[in-house]
Amino acid sequence: MLGFSVYLNQPIDDLIANNCLHMQQSGFTEVFTSMHIPEDDVTLYLKRVQALGQICRENHLDLMIDIESDSLEHIGLSLDNPQAIKAFGITGLRIDFGISNQQIAGLSQHLKIALNASTLSESDLVALKTANANFQNMEAWHNYYPRNETGLARDWFIRTNQWLKESGFTTQAFIPGDGQLRGPIKSGLPTLEEHRGQHPLACALDLLALSVDKVFIGDPQLRPATLMQFSDYFQTQTMTLHCVRETNQLPDYLFTTQFHNRRDVARDVIRLEEGRPLCKSTVVPLACATRPIGSLTIDNLDYGRYMGELQITKTNLPGNPQVNVLGKIIDSELPLLPFILAGQAIQLKEQL
Repeated sequence: MLGFSVYLNQPIDDLIANNCLHMQQSGFTEVFTSMHIPEDDVTLYLKRVQALGQICRENHLDLMIDIESDSLEHIGLSLDNPQAIKAFGITGLRIDFGISNQQIAGLSQHLKIALNASTLSESDLVALKTANANFQNMEAWHNYYPRNETGLARDWFIRTNQWLKESGFTTQAFIPGDGQLRGPIKSGLPTLEEHRGQHPLACALDLLALSVDKVFIGDPQLRPATLMQFSDYFQTQTMTLHCVRETNQLPDYLFTTQFHNRRDVARDVIRLEEGRPLCKSTVVPLACATRPIGSLTIDNLDYGRYMGELQITKTNLPGNPQVNVLGKIIDSELPLLPFILAGQAIQLKEQL
C-alpha cells in the first residue's frame, strides 16, 4: 500500500486538492499529516484539517494524523470522543507521546491506530492486550528523519521489523520525495538513512523487498516524471526508465515498444527479449565504447545471430567491437536496475 504526505504549514487549497487527486489516480490510497511540528502555526490547524479531511473523503483516501496528547485540542477535539474525530474525515491516529496504553486500547475500537515502531516494547504489547485493544486496527509506523545522518541503520530496521511482523503488526516506513522537500532542513524525509537523496521508487521497492507493508512519501511532493513511474509500476507493473542517447542511430522501435527482461536472468545485463525479433535491418558496428552501468546497447552484425539484441548493463563492462552503445539510463535511475527481475516489463523513454 502506498501513501503520501500533506502538511498543515500551507493552505489546503485547490492545488493540494488536485495533487491529492493525481496521487489517488496513481495508486496511492492514504494520506499522512502531523499536528505537532514545531514550526507550524497551530491556530491554522482547524480549517486546514477540516479541508484536508474533506478532500480525503472525496478521493476515497484514508487520513492518518500524527498527534501528541494535546494535539487534538487545537481543533476542538478530544481523545474521549472518537466519533467526532472520524467526523473530520480522520480515519487513523499515529500516536506519539503522552497517551496511555489504556487510551490507545479504547481508541483502537473506533479508529486505526499507528504505534511508534521504534519505541514499541513487549511490555506495551502486554498492556494493550490486557486493555483489550483491537489489534486488527493497530499498525507499527516508523519515523522519518529530517536531519542528515540520523536515519535508521538497515540492520536495526530489519531486526525491528521482523519482531513487529512476528507480533502481528502491519508495518510502515517513509521514503524521501524528489520534488518539493519539506523545510526547514530540506534534506528529505526517509526512514532509512541510506535512502536519503535516492530515487523514491527505488527506495519504495527496497522497503517492499524487506516486507514493509506500507510505504509513504515523507516529503510533500514527487516530480511529475517520478509520479508517473510509480503509477506505471504499481498500476501496470511496468518499469519506466529514462535514458539519454549517445548516437543518432537508434532503432525506431526503441521508445515505442514495451520490452521485457528475459526470464533466464543474466548476471551482468538486462536482456530485452523483444530486441532481436524487432530488428529487421543490418546493424553496422558503431560507437563500440566502454559500457558503464546503465548503458543501453545493441549487438551489431559481428555478433552473428545475436545481432539486434538489446541490453542494459547492470555492471561496468569493457567496450566490445560487437556491441554498439546507444545511450545510457540517467544516473538517478540506476538504483532501479536491481529491481528489474525475471519477466519485468520495461518502457524506455528518452530524456530530452
